[in-house]
Amino acid sequence: MTDIPTNLEECFVALNKISSKKDINTFKNKPEDDVTTQLHHSVGRELRNQWGLWGGSKLKTFLEELGLWHADDMSDVILTSYHRYLNKIDLGLDKQVKNYKSYWKKMGVNK
Repeated sequence: MTDIPTNLEECFVALNKISSKKDINTFKNKPEDDVTTQLHHSVGRELRNQWGLWGGSKLKTFLEELGLWHADDMSDVILTSYHRYLNKIDLGLDKQVKNYKSYWKKMGVNK
């Protein structure tokens, strides 16, 4: 992964570019709940590290402007959104962000 996307649409283009058709099809056909749990420590880690989600990238800034602040949440939103994009389902971005905010609020972290 070389060029860092700056928004979700660019993430989808980049993921399509770096993935084989077979891998895309496998990802597309996974149950949505499995997408982040199974890929968090592999693809998710690559996204966090290579796309600057721990700091400094325009993509991180874009996701922060949506209300996300933790890199793990950001990579999960990218993976979930990509899955929905491939399946032609509404991204439900506001709800995804709200779920992460609710989680952190329950944990006593208010950012």
